[in-house]
Amino acid sequence: MTHHPPDLNALVWPRQSARLALRPVALDDVDAILAYRSLPEVGEFTSRGPMTRAEVEARVELLLEGATTGAPDPRLGLVVEHDRAVVGDCSVRLESDDNGMWGASVGYAIGPEHQGRGFATEVVRELLVICFGHLHLALVEADVFVPHVASQRVLEKAGLRRVAHTPAGSDGEGRPRLDDFLYAVTAAEWAARHP
Repeated sequence: MTHHPPDLNALVWPRQSARLALRPVALDDVDAILAYRSLPEVGEFTSRGPMTRAEVEARVELLLEGATTGAPDPRLGLVVEHDRAVVGDCSVRLESDDNGMWGASVGYAIGPEHQGRGFATEVVRELLVICFGHLHLALVEADVFVPHVASQRVLEKAGLRRVAHTPAGSDGEGRPRLDDFLYAVTAAEWAARHP
């Protein structure tokens, strides 16, 4: 585990899992991302809700800035490809605790026509390989709305465990404030399962 900022530029792309390829997001990906991020069923359980073109462009630019060396808010923005087509996106936001140990918060979205095939679980598992196997982080976390049972199953299948419940923690699109579950896995837990 590292006490200094992990070097995002040392990662090699694309990352290949069983069926998917993960690579850094590019400005050319805006249309592909907008195609599913603008849909109500994708935005329903994100804090952003359905996104406009301007919001997708701003998010991509933020992710690109976060991946630069020495960025104040280091983060990876990745697209998920299946058969060379973008089917989703994911992100890794790096965070340092008071002791200088680095961890990450991960998030993901898969287009509705590609859901139900295990892609999200495969993505989260590959993010854990990146975070623990390559960046040597201490902890990986993910937030999920309490009503979003499918995403909870994804995180559990990928090896994260529920560690906290935050009442009315976040706004859901078109809903009153929603409770959050926090999921997490430590480097030691992950290493015990991946010797």
